[in-house]
Amino acid sequence: MGTDDADGPEGFAEYDPLVTAFGDHPRTRVVVALLSAETEPPTDFSPNEIARITGVEESAVEDHVASLRSQGLVVETDEIDGGPTYRLDEGDDAVAALRRLHDELFDRV
Repeated sequence: MGTDDADGPEGFAEYDPLVTAFGDHPRTRVVVALLSAETEPPTDFSPNEIARITGVEESAVEDHVASLRSQGLVVETDEIDGGPTYRLDEGDDAVAALRRLHDELFDRV
């Protein structure tokens, strides 16, 4: 699954309460990375940036982002160097619920 480099500073997702609660799955790490983004102004991430942040291989990131897009949680936002960028769909009720859950779990740590 490509979650080898979690000990470095960029593998922070491994220690996120959402990962602790739901397991260290690459898709959970991708969600955590996207949740960590600023909402004002919004932060968009390329698959390469998500891979670097999560320690998940870029090809796997692309698969997980595609799945999250099909669920309506992630939107494609722009292009950097000819490639797409993504962020959570802040207008989606499920994303709002994920943010609340993430915040609640952080409060328990």
